[in-house]
Amino acid sequence: MNSAAQAIRRAMEAAEPVADGRRARSVVSRSRIIKAIVELVAEGDPDPSATTVADRTGISLRTVFRHFEEKDAILNAIDDLLVAAYQPLLAAPFRSDNWKDQLTELIERRCAINEAAAIFRISAVMQRYRSHFVATKYRHLYAAEKRMLDAVLPIELQTSTKAGREILIACSFDSWRLLRQDEELSAEQTIAAIKQLVGDIVERLAPVT
Repeated sequence: MNSAAQAIRRAMEAAEPVADGRRARSVVSRSRIIKAIVELVAEGDPDPSATTVADRTGISLRTVFRHFEEKDAILNAIDDLLVAAYQPLLAAPFRSDNWKDQLTELIERRCAINEAAAIFRISAVMQRYRSHFVATKYRHLYAAEKRMLDAVLPIELQTSTKAGREILIACSFDSWRLLRQDEELSAEQTIAAIKQLVGDIVERLAPVT
């Protein structure tokens, strides 16, 4: 299991246990289904089928289908696990008070999360065109990424400006994926390339300190 699945497994293990009873058994089945989907996606299947999940869990296909009827609820639970797994890294205090150093650190943090959870992001991209729920979640993620950048950038480089939008694109998952997967750069080379792209944008605005 890769680091993404391990981080999410730890988040799942931290969840509160449920009470005994029929409802509890249903919750346990749902939890096993969620765990199986997480593991299958982490192993490279961005959109596991109900049959594949049933085979992985040993739960009857009928039961899996019953839970799949509430697919958005399952996807929401997986999203919650992703947030629980990676939010501590994004929310950690920056080591520097200088915005340029903070921007560099934010790039490093995002690249680390992309490295661990790229397959989950790709899965979400696939799902967003079939699910209004996932599309909404994706827009919220995009807005959150803009807010994190704006919290670091000076007003002259906010994401509402031309230069800020350039930085937003340079720091995006799509840019990371192109460099890391399409260009086949190493993780270190990808970080360096994104830092260079952002550095070039900032360099053009010498008055900004």
